[in-house]
Amino acid sequence: MLKFLRFGILLLCVFFFGACNFPKDPKNSYENAKKSSLRVGVVSKTDSTQTSFEKKLIQNFAERENMQTQFITDNETELIKKLEKYQLDVVLGGFKKKSNWKSKVGMTKPYDSTHVFFVPRGENRLLFHLENFIHKHQKP
Repeated sequence: MLKFLRFGILLLCVFFFGACNFPKDPKNSYENAKKSSLRVGVVSKTDSTQTSFEKKLIQNFAERENMQTQFITDNETELIKKLEKYQLDVVLGGFKKKSNWKSKVGMTKPYDSTHVFFVPRGENRLLFHLENFIHKHQKP
């Protein structure tokens, strides 16, 4: 009887978690980017070699996900404000994992040994897909 009860609870848990839409994107960044475009902020004063690599990586990600890309160039502070308001989906600019912005933004895992992209906090589906792409195409 106890085995049956445990199995029933386990089965309920599987159905409960299987019905979840995981990972969550409360502001639907991933779906919105697929419908219209991936809005990418580019910091105006960054190393052009680094920025070129990042832009190409993001463009390749967007192509793989059947998304258009829209690049918006501005200063770092303005781009972070837009990211916090969900007006951007990704910000690139040669950011490092130990950035001062880490309390205000979500971050991807590094695409090389130290550099990351910023994403809106809580937009986990977008982060999930972007990190999977990064993992498959990591810079040596």
